[in-house]
Amino acid sequence: MTYVYVFMLSGLALATIFGIKGVENSHWYLLTVATLLAAGLYSSTYGISLRDAREHVKLIVKAITIGVFLKALIIGSVMTLVMKSPIGFMLGIIVAQIDPLSTTALMKGNRMSVRAQAILRAWSSFDDPMTVIMSLYVPAAIALFTGVQLHQAQDGLQSFGLAGYLLETGVNLLFAGGIYTLWRLIKRHSKATNYFVVALVGLGMYGLFIGALSIAVYYFWMLGIAVLGLVMRPPIDKAVTRAVSWALSIAAVLLGILLAGGVRIWLGVALGLAAYVAQIMVGLLLTGKLPMRDRLHIAFAQQNGITAIILALLFEPRYPGMVAVVAPAIVAINTIHALANHALDMYLARDFVSLHPRHHLERLRTHVHKI
Repeated sequence: MTYVYVFMLSGLALATIFGIKGVENSHWYLLTVATLLAAGLYSSTYGISLRDAREHVKLIVKAITIGVFLKALIIGSVMTLVMKSPIGFMLGIIVAQIDPLSTTALMKGNRMSVRAQAILRAWSSFDDPMTVIMSLYVPAAIALFTGVQLHQAQDGLQSFGLAGYLLETGVNLLFAGGIYTLWRLIKRHSKATNYFVVALVGLGMYGLFIGALSIAVYYFWMLGIAVLGLVMRPPIDKAVTRAVSWALSIAAVLLGILLAGGVRIWLGVALGLAAYVAQIMVGLLLTGKLPMRDRLHIAFAQQNGITAIILALLFEPRYPGMVAVVAPAIVAINTIHALANHALDMYLARDFVSLHPRHHLERLRTHVHKI
């Protein structure tokens, strides 16, 4: 995540030096953010291991339904009390997911069992689309229960109330189903012996793929994109990885530009603490049948990255100041994660030597000697 902070600071520097203001009100802003969100969302579902998902289907279903909703509810309740506004629930949703890119570092070595790695990998992949979908649909629930009308991220059928939400969901699913049906029909001819036919099939499949994603971004059919990531998986792993890397970099720069308007550090720290504590509570609750070592690793796994950044960008035009809270929250969450996991590893290994100042002085001496 270090390079993300560099891009954030770069965006902040650009805004400060050149006096860039009001980008969130530009015509290109929402389309750009929707494209970035689509890239992150597609990569999340594209990267899901269906084999791991089948092996741990019960726990994963609990994690992405009960777990995600419970985390968002805990964080949102805390922030609503702190801010005295139901907007706190939107902040809770934005940081409720575990960043799948960041969790990759947790998989190195043997600190976690293979089973725990599979569960955490699937959890962090599935909860991204869940939080995106929640962020689009929860405003209606907040209005229903509190009477406070919150703005949608994007105008659409949701303006017609609950019926509009159901209709929007149906449109997304019909779109994804129709595209997948066409995908399968074209793919049936991929084993043709005529190379010209094979080339046409390839062009048709990739044309359908690019066209479908473009239409979905334009109409903001994010649920459809999440479904397509599960069922349309051409062998473009490297391209998806590069696209996500670029999306994260651009999103971080945009975030930095918007931060020129101010930062609400203490609210961000409160949001970060609430998010991390919520993950510990929910992680321990849902993993009762796993060994304690695995339970602790999953409970301490909260990190935030591309999805939280882009959701903050998405809601900034409707809720000015959202970025000012989410940006420091991301820094707080990832800092707490690094410290908490270092402490956890020391505790599990019963190795507390790094707590002694002499240990770090010796490391410094060794480093200087190598220069």
